[in-house]
Amino acid sequence: MQKLPVTFYPGKLKHIILAIASLVFVILGISIIRGGSWLGLFPAFFFGICLTVFIINLIPNSSYLKISEKGFEMRTMFRSTFIPWEVVTGFSVKRIAITKMVIIEFNNQYIDTSKLKSKTGAFPDTYGMPAQKLAEIMNEYKAQSGR
Repeated sequence: MQKLPVTFYPGKLKHIILAIASLVFVILGISIIRGGSWLGLFPAFFFGICLTVFIINLIPNSSYLKISEKGFEMRTMFRSTFIPWEVVTGFSVKRIAITKMVIIEFNNQYIDTSKLKSKTGAFPDTYGMPAQKLAEIMNEYKAQSGR
């Protein structure tokens, strides 16, 4: 384990590939519109939004996972969420559709006293590593914190 604080960033290659694919669909949608059919409007608009999101995720410090002695901070598209170690019981991996995600299991005492409505949450990304490895790393840091 690395000395705290440690920061993980999302894989850039994935966002570059998705941005290129989105750009292709935007171009195809625009060419359909220019051909006289308005059916290209939806793909051009939808994939234009996707392209914007993928480009924002390529900007430095727009997305990351920062782990400290007090807890961890997730940042996605410049919006941060800090979760202290004492409200987390552990981390696991769950398959949702075709994607494996790292699940955050919250302490029941915290759920009862907060606006949180669920016993679990999930990371928005696996930060360039397999989901199982990220879950193991997070469980190790949780155990190291002693909370």
